[in-house]
Amino acid sequence: MTVILTACTMRKRFSPDPSLIAARLSSGTLRSVGNDWRSRVAGTAGVAEASHVYAGRAMLEAKSAASKANARLFIASAGLGLVEESDIIPAYDLTVVKGLPSSILSKLPVGTTEGEWWDEISTQDKIARFEALLKADDGLLLVALPANYLRMLSKFLKTLSAFADGRIRIFTGSEQLEIDAELKPCLMPYDHRFNGGPAPGTLGDFAQRTLRHFVTEVLPTSPSGDTSDHAARVLSALNQWDRPVAKAGVRLNDDDLLKTIREEWDSVQGRSTRLLRKLRDDLGIACEQGRFARLAATVRAERAQP
Repeated sequence: MTVILTACTMRKRFSPDPSLIAARLSSGTLRSVGNDWRSRVAGTAGVAEASHVYAGRAMLEAKSAASKANARLFIASAGLGLVEESDIIPAYDLTVVKGLPSSILSKLPVGTTEGEWWDEISTQDKIARFEALLKADDGLLLVALPANYLRMLSKFLKTLSAFADGRIRIFTGSEQLEIDAELKPCLMPYDHRFNGGPAPGTLGDFAQRTLRHFVTEVLPTSPSGDTSDHAARVLSALNQWDRPVAKAGVRLNDDDLLKTIREEWDSVQGRSTRLLRKLRDDLGIACEQGRFARLAATVRAERAQP
């Protein structure tokens, strides 16, 4: 059976439990902060299945890919570790994206990496469940992660039987990512020509969009292909398209952009992907995705205040 591993999303359908907001944690050592966070998670009731907690296009694309591939879907959560889409989980606000109010890295000693945080919160029972599923047959593990989550999970991925057997295929959005040398052969070579095809989107959902393309257009033509064969088929598909021409937009400073985000928030019901598109396409504002995510998180935190 095919297994898909994707990342959690910052946007969720439920407000975070007050005890599970990373910004409210005390700073400390990796162990002390990890113990505090795990204790809080253990004492908090779940609100829904993971697939219903996480929102946004990236998650929708991953769920669609899992459905089309008849695959089991797992989610790498910076707050909960490894969860399956059917697991009942609490709502929380924690990320490993640097610079955001909810970044757990701001609570940890300088130099602490995303991977060290993952090792701290990952539980052996969940990892054992995941590995048992991978060992059950010779199906593929399809990994669709943004750059920071791929950094966080690189060490973990290399411990899996699917890695040793050459059964991992990786999808990610950043062409500048310095991927782990041992994982590089697993990377499917999608680039931004893909955005000139029938499924354009943002960098934030690039990994999941390419995952869906792979399971619908590539994998059916070569279900038993190796990484080289699959990579060649991806490149063949990309040759059909050209990179879209970027439109120049008006640049705003952070204060003005924050003001615009606040003004337009309700018009898209707080949906960050739609808001970014509105800024770029309707309002003609230039905004890099990482910067937008940081400012949108600030506005979301403001609106969550009682």
